Amino acid sequence: MGSQSNYLSISDILVTNEKVPCKFLHDLPKMGFLDPASTEDDLKTGTNVEIPLWLAESLYSRRPPLVSVDLPKIYKEAYREILNADACTVDLHKLGQHFYELGCYIAKHDIKGEVGNTLVNTFRQRFRMILSASASTDSISALQPLSDSERERTAGAASTEKALSTWLKRGDCPLSTANMVASHRKRKRAEMEML
Repeated sequence: MGSQSNYLSISDILVTNEKVPCKFLHDLPKMGFLDPASTEDDLKTGTNVEIPLWLAESLYSRRPPLVSVDLPKIYKEAYREILNADACTVDLHKLGQHFYELGCYIAKHDIKGEVGNTLVNTFRQRFRMILSASASTDSISALQPLSDSERERTAGAASTEKALSTWLKRGDCPLSTANMVASHRKRKRAEMEML
């Protein structure tokens, strides 16, 4: 995860295909088709349009920038307040399946720098919920409010927990103290008795 794109990652392709609100800073001839409400051939300065993130990034990175990227509604002040108050009550899957990943891309367009803090705080608050969902994978309702990345982490934790449980039940490879550690303890004990 991060703001670096991964060209061959399907999840990154899906994230960068999410639409973000943009405001065009210059007139663009023959680009009126980008605005579904427009009847003109040209796109005028000040037009607000939702375009895929990959296109917005490309237009923003030009010098001078052709668009300014606005924050999607799930990263605006009202939603940030809700997430900072109690992120566990929010169904991130409904808000945005790629909440964290898209947030990492969008954070650089946040002038105040609050999106990054909200992502971290949201994950911290939801961490216990992710752990409990990984312990009870039978429950679909436990997975329902999780974003796609949280679901991936939950599935990974559940498979690790299952593998550990299987290994512990086998019992054919009990844990024991290594010879080196045991001899080190004996040497240390002998040194302590000499003092």
